[in-house]
Amino acid sequence: MSSAYRWLFTVVSCWRLLKISAATSDVVEGTYHGHRSSRPWLKRVPVLTAPTAQELTAGVSLPDEFDWRNINGRSFVTPDLNQHIPIYCGSCWVHGTVHTLNDRIKVMRDGRYPEVMLSRQALMNCVPDPSQQGPPPGCNGGDPWMIHKYLHEHKVPDETCMPYFARNMACEAVNVCRNCIGKPNPVSHLLQPDRCFDIPRWAGYGVGDYGNLSGEDAMMREIYARGPIVCGFATDPSFMYNFSENKGVQEEGVYKTNTDFRNKVFTEDQIDHYMEVTGWGTTAAGTKYWVVRNSWGTYWGDMGWLKVQRGVNEFLMESDCDWAVPDIGDLDEQLKSNVLGDYVLGTRNAGPRIGGTFESEQHAAPAAWCWSAAAMTLAATGAAAFTAGLFVARREARYPWLQRSLLG
Repeated sequence: MSSAYRWLFTVVSCWRLLKISAATSDVVEGTYHGHRSSRPWLKRVPVLTAPTAQELTAGVSLPDEFDWRNINGRSFVTPDLNQHIPIYCGSCWVHGTVHTLNDRIKVMRDGRYPEVMLSRQALMNCVPDPSQQGPPPGCNGGDPWMIHKYLHEHKVPDETCMPYFARNMACEAVNVCRNCIGKPNPVSHLLQPDRCFDIPRWAGYGVGDYGNLSGEDAMMREIYARGPIVCGFATDPSFMYNFSENKGVQEEGVYKTNTDFRNKVFTEDQIDHYMEVTGWGTTAAGTKYWVVRNSWGTYWGDMGWLKVQRGVNEFLMESDCDWAVPDIGDLDEQLKSNVLGDYVLGTRNAGPRIGGTFESEQHAAPAAWCWSAAAMTLAATGAAAFTAGLFVARREARYPWLQRSLLG
């Protein structure tokens, strides 16, 4: 590289950094990723119809290390997500919760087909403002309790029904599950975008039991017994912009601020972010840590993940966590039945499945899976009675404007 080119490259790089710094100055001054507490409006009354994690693990000694990413060589976590594309959106409350529910469904089903990814956008569109004074908050923030309460009363489809747009939209049928149609270009005769329409029938996912917890031991027992949890974090600009420069990360791979709640460096009103917690461990030097997944893409942190000091309430992350038991009744029904799909109307049950079911042999699993399976089975049984379907548009006739010949 010539000296002149190197100089030009340096100038351009500095200019880009200055632009980024200016554009993010508001975020740096007041870190905000999508946390808005519903506590002033929604009481924390848990729904409990099955044994709790504390009851399931009573008398059980927890292992020194546990991580749902590696259970006897098998991963029970689903793909990573990024809340900030295609445009910045304060939806960590959705992403942290959805990460947790996706993974709990995978744990619940012992990793069997299919891999379920709940629709983030459908939740953003329809989880209501807890004060009932405004539209669904979406990118303006919320908390996991709002989502679990909503999913206890309604269902949402998976990501294939409604992809993530990172923007606020109305809670309408077309914004819960949709499909789109094209029309031929008069010149090229190739299909080009025309319009989208709502799909009235789809497999939905809800929540049965759900609750709130705090403290290192309670967190570990819930994770071990039934799967990952979602917790609030009081993050700061250094966490967002200078993660790789943290001394704890550089020395042991564990993020440290050398502060805790007892020193009152962080206060509850500084909690601004939600992330999934999937396990724990201890470094060779003796530092205890949590295994945490962020929602800023795999190019942030350690492939989108990080380790945070455990037992000192780092970032206040041990003070406010949520859990829920997924309701997968619709999926179970589809897997045992001959469910067919229509481009316009969605799914319909055509009777017993032809050629058997998707049942698979039980895989070898750790003691944690035994507890988890027992908990999920009990909870799922009681959950069905507590969940109701999201509103579904009934149609008497097919769309007259839809030309079957254009489906391609």
